[in-house]
Amino acid sequence: MKKNAKRALAVLFSILGTVLGLYIGGYLLFVRSVYWLIISFTSGTLTAVTLLVNIIKIFIASTVGGAIWCLCDIIAGHFRDIPEDD
Repeated sequence: MKKNAKRALAVLFSILGTVLGLYIGGYLLFVRSVYWLIISFTSGTLTAVTLLVNIIKIFIASTVGGAIWCLCDIIAGHFRDIPEDD
């Protein structure tokens, strides 16, 4: 594999990991959970189950986002460490 192709794949996986980590950990698990807690509280429909589920989502949001980023960084590192074929 050529040096530029390896570098491009490494950059692609690094960017993909960052975007997916922020989207899944930051938006889906954190921002949406806080949003639904606020909406439920203001409309008066907040239950103990909704509160508990959303609090768990908020606590694990950074862990899931970080795990996704780490996995993609490991894959990108694999492409960075391939020896060059001339």
